[in-house]
Amino acid sequence: MRLEQAVEATAPTRIDLAGGTVDLWPLYLFHPGAVTINAAIDLRVRVRVEPVKGSGIRLTDQNADRTVTWNLRTKNSGHPGYELFAQVLRHFSVSQGLHIDFRSNVPRGAGLAGSSALLVALCGALMRSGKQGIRRDRFLAMVRDIETHLIKVPAGMQDYYPALWGGVQALWWRPGEVGREPLPALSSELEKRLLLVYSGISRHSGTNNWEVFKRHQDGDRRVHRLFRKIVEAGQDMAESLKKGDFRGVGRAMGAEAEARKRLFPGIMTPEIRSLERGMKRLGAIGTKVCGAGGGGCVVIYVNPKDMARARDKVREMGFQDLPFKIAKKGLSFQRA
Repeated sequence: MRLEQAVEATAPTRIDLAGGTVDLWPLYLFHPGAVTINAAIDLRVRVRVEPVKGSGIRLTDQNADRTVTWNLRTKNSGHPGYELFAQVLRHFSVSQGLHIDFRSNVPRGAGLAGSSALLVALCGALMRSGKQGIRRDRFLAMVRDIETHLIKVPAGMQDYYPALWGGVQALWWRPGEVGREPLPALSSELEKRLLLVYSGISRHSGTNNWEVFKRHQDGDRRVHRLFRKIVEAGQDMAESLKKGDFRGVGRAMGAEAEARKRLFPGIMTPEIRSLERGMKRLGAIGTKVCGAGGGGCVVIYVNPKDMARARDKVREMGFQDLPFKIAKKGLSFQRA
C-alpha cells in the first residue's frame, strides 16, 4: 500500500449489554436465536497517520506520553504493548515512513473494546490514506482475522459493529450471515439508566472466553445450559428494547449477568462484588461486568430517579464513574 495523505480516524468503544461470547464462531450455531446487544459510546479512540520520508515508524502514544520508533525491516516493533501496530502495518505491506499518533478515551483493559476500536480506526485511517475503498463486510472479516492472528485465539465479531456503525444494535448470529438490527430510538432512554464504572483494575485478556469456548466444544453440558441462558437473556432484552419496556431491559441484563458469573467464575473481582452489593441496596436492577471480566468496567442498570445517589455511592466506594453518551456515528474521518 502506498500512503498519500495524512488522515485522522476515530471510532467509538462500546458497552456490551447482553449476549457476549456467543459471537465467537461456531458457538452461535449451537444456539439458534443467538443475539448480542451492544451500544457504541462516545468514549472514542483517535488515530492519525501521516506519511513521512524514510522507512521508519514513529508511534506517539498520547495516553502514555510516549513515543517509540522502529524500522519497517524488522518483524515487529520491539516495544511490548504495541504489537497491534506492527501487525497491521505488515498486513497492509506498508513500506514507507509513517508517523502514527493515537489516543484512547477509555482506560487500558477496561473491557469496552478499546483495542477493537483502535484496530478499526487504524485500519480505516491507513485505507483512507491509501485511497482504498472501505466495504464494511470485507472490513469486518479483515479486522477479525488480524486480531485473531495477533491474540492467537479466535476473536469474536461483536466489537467491530459499534466501532463501524455506532448506535444501539441487536446482532443476530445466523448460519452464513449476521443480521444487524439498529435500535435508534433508544439512546436517550438507555443513557438515563446505564451507569458505567471503572473498577481501577485492568481486566484479564480474552483467556476467559477461550477456556469456556474449549469446554463448550468438548460438550460440557453445564456450559451449554449456561450459554442457553445467556442467549435467552439476549432475546428477552431485544424484545424489551423493541417494546420500550425498560424494566424488562434491566431484568434481562441482570439475568445475563447471573448466567455469566456462573459460566466465568473469575469474572468478578472481590471489589466488583462489593460494588454489586452496594448497588443492590440502592435498588439497581442489574450489575454486569463488561467484556471478559476479571477487572475493567462494570455497567449498572439503575432507575433514573436513583442515578444521582448511585453515582455518589460509586465515588464514595472509590470507583471511577465514566460519564458517556451513546455514539450515533461509527468510524469517522477527517483530513489531518
